[in-house]
Formats: sequence, structure tokens, C-alpha cells
Amino acid sequence: MEIFRKYFWVILLTVMVGIAWGGILLVSNKTFSTINPNAENYTKPLASKFDEELLNLISEKTKDSFPVLPESFFELNPED
Repeated sequence: MEIFRKYFWVILLTVMVGIAWGGILLVSNKTFSTINPNAENYTKPLASKFDEELLNLISEKTKDSFPVLPESFFELNPED
């Protein structure tokens, strides 16, 4: 009980600072957070279905244009 009486003001001040800090963070997040009105345009998919033909075309162009194929990097260490 002696320790509590000795440090009562420190504990009280710490709790008050913590409550004030939390309140300021809560108010500032609600006040200063803005959502871009065009955010929905960035989150919706470009196409409604997955275009596998386009993916195959890109894969073929990759194989034709790179001097070293990306798959060869996975085969550098055969122990793994």
C-alpha cells in the first residue's frame, strides 16, 4: 500500500495521458481520413472473366524475348 501512495500521482498522470492520447488518435483518424471518390474504379476488375489466351500469348512472348528464361532461375540449385 505504501508503494501505491508513493506513486499515486505518477500512475494517475500516466492513465490521464494514455486516455488523452487515445482520444486524440481516435478523433484525428475520423477527422483526417479521406477515401478517394474514385476508389471503386481501382478495386473493380478490368474484365469479368479470366483471359487464358492472353496469358498464353504473354508467356510465349516472354520465352521469345528474354535471353535467359525465368524458369531457369528455379533450376540453379538442384539440391532444393
